[in-house]
Amino acid sequence: MSGTLEVTVIEARNLKDEDIVGKDDAYIELYLDKDYKQRTTTISGSDNPTWNEKFTFNLQKHEDHLHLHIYDEDVVGRDSVGSAKIDLKKHVFGKGSYEDWVKLPSMLGLRSKGEVHVIIEHHP
Repeated sequence: MSGTLEVTVIEARNLKDEDIVGKDDAYIELYLDKDYKQRTTTISGSDNPTWNEKFTFNLQKHEDHLHLHIYDEDVVGRDSVGSAKIDLKKHVFGKGSYEDWVKLPSMLGLRSKGEVHVIIEHHP
C-alpha cells in the first residue's frame, strides 16, 4: 500500500506506570519502520494525558502495522508503560479512516496498562 498515513494521537487514559510514587510524564513514540520514529511531546504529571498531535507518515511497501510505544520520561532514561500494534490492512486500508481506543495489554495480558485514543487516515 502506498500514499500517506495521518495519525492523530488524541489522548490516553488509565495509564499504569511502574513508578511507585507520582504520576506519569508520558509521551508516545509512533512508527511504521523502526528507522523513522516520531514522538509526541511529554505531558507531565498525568495518567490521563491529552496530546491532540498529528503525525504524517509516507507509506512504503509492506508497512502494514503502526506501532505505538508509551513511555514515562524519567530524570535518567525512560520507563516503558506499554505498547500496541495496529493492523493497518485490517482497520485502515480500503476504509479511509479509523478511530478507536487502542488497549495497551500487559505482558501476560492479565490486565490493561491503559488505552490510547487515535485517529488514523489513509490517503492513497
